[in-house]
Amino acid sequence: MVAPLEPQTLIGNRYELQRSLAHGGMAEVWLAFDQQLNRLVAIKLLRSHTVDDPVVAERFQREAHALARLAHPNIVMIYDIVEENHRLYVVMKYLAGKSLRETLDENRVRNPSSKGALSPELTVHIGRSIAFALKHTHDNNIVHRDIKPGNIMIDADGSILLADFGIAKDTDGEGSTVDTPDLTNDNIMMGTAKYLSPELVQGRSLTGRADIYSLGLVLYECLSGDVPFNGANDQAIAIGRLQRDPTPLNTLCPHVPFALTAVIHKMLQRRPEHRYENGADVAMALQASLAGSPDAQTPAVGLGNGRTGPSPGAGRDPLMGQKQTQIIAPKEEPRREPVRDPTPKKTANVDKGLPAPRRSSTLRSLAPAIILVAIAAVMVVFLWRGLRDTKAPVIPGQAQETPIAAAPVDTSPVTVVSLKSYDPNGDDKSENEAMVGALSDNNPQTVWTTVCYGDKYFGSKRGLGIVMQLSRSSAGQMTVDMGSAPWSAEVFSSDAGIPDSIKGWGPRVTNGYATQEGVATLNVSTSGTYILLLLREIGSSPSCSTSNPFKGVIRDIGFTAS
Repeated sequence: MVAPLEPQTLIGNRYELQRSLAHGGMAEVWLAFDQQLNRLVAIKLLRSHTVDDPVVAERFQREAHALARLAHPNIVMIYDIVEENHRLYVVMKYLAGKSLRETLDENRVRNPSSKGALSPELTVHIGRSIAFALKHTHDNNIVHRDIKPGNIMIDADGSILLADFGIAKDTDGEGSTVDTPDLTNDNIMMGTAKYLSPELVQGRSLTGRADIYSLGLVLYECLSGDVPFNGANDQAIAIGRLQRDPTPLNTLCPHVPFALTAVIHKMLQRRPEHRYENGADVAMALQASLAGSPDAQTPAVGLGNGRTGPSPGAGRDPLMGQKQTQIIAPKEEPRREPVRDPTPKKTANVDKGLPAPRRSSTLRSLAPAIILVAIAAVMVVFLWRGLRDTKAPVIPGQAQETPIAAAPVDTSPVTVVSLKSYDPNGDDKSENEAMVGALSDNNPQTVWTTVCYGDKYFGSKRGLGIVMQLSRSSAGQMTVDMGSAPWSAEVFSSDAGIPDSIKGWGPRVTNGYATQEGVATLNVSTSGTYILLLLREIGSSPSCSTSNPFKGVIRDIGFTAS
């Protein structure tokens, strides 16, 4: 057994331990100071009493190797792996925030009446962030297997990151888990009982859709304040999802948009093939549900009574969460003609001895002509009124609307009007502005670069990039020819000018990442006149010094409207 660690211990002749941040049954996490890059980091290591356990040690190494293959803004970044004195240390990005588990528990204390439930907006933000992380994880043939609030981190800046790949498992690249020895017996379920997928409970082959199910359970808890399956013990909790579907969220949370609850229930389908195919589809559906898109209104299948017809939430405003009152203008009563008595009335006559007067035959012969003249006069009046103005004829009993001219539709081609460097946290708010013209000359030999940085994540700047101004607001595809790697970037759009801060752009539209140089295509699904490509991570460059080795390089950038 190795000795416990103490503050000020130097790991790898570089990382100075400061204090313990957290510890579990097998591992612990320390806050440390990176003396070379002058920054705080988190170091994860096995606890002293588990170091000699070969199963635990293998699991810990598996987590390190899995994290080393992943590079995504929504996954806790691994910086280094140090093996020293028969002990393995995983050096990771330090997060100043807290876990989603801590957030839910603290919120429950503050708001016991709501069980600590989160808002639909925050729930969607968490769900989309982890869904994107899962898309990247599954694309790299890894199934996480332990998606739960304790493994979802909320950084101080609001970023959501997926952590703890301790029981992650490789797949064969086609979806199902590789048949390699697990670190546990076949009859032991991996993961936390409350958040297991049905196929994991049954010991069946896993795909990335198992993680999507677990994420659905997390989002269910975020909205309702509790998980859908509870029981006397872990086995009862795990088996519960095999026997029934969750209670429909729209009955527990009537204030939540029905479209959002439908998305979550689709994630929680017992059969994997009935769930979303991948994390990108989940993220898109979550965003559409909060925006009130009809695409997200599809009723979930298999909720309680298995109905497939219109949902009980149909007709609701997705942003109001309740049925809207329809205001109907009172109808005008139709004009009624006087009721005539069919019984002929006798003409009052003082002299009863005189016969009743007879109608003139001349009037009878002129009656048809008089009627025709009256009809013609009415038609002339209506025709004159129609020529005098553009108002439609008045129909009795119907409210009239003033015609509104249709707004002209701009069908002109969308072009890139200008390009501008963007460095909101820099001294002059720009970065090598004189080189920006190289991005639009279609010459890969001419490039725009950042200056050299000591931190591939730009240190306190956190990011910088390029803003393109379009000839008109549009969605489409941005193409970027990256000249250094690995890289990661986010895309934002705006119609209200160029915001002064990164936060001012609002939620990102999409993001991209790659471990090699080359052309990348980023889908800009939200229209904007100004499109920002924000670099979050840059690769090293031989043109930089060893103290500042990192430089972002872009050869060309373009935009094609959809």
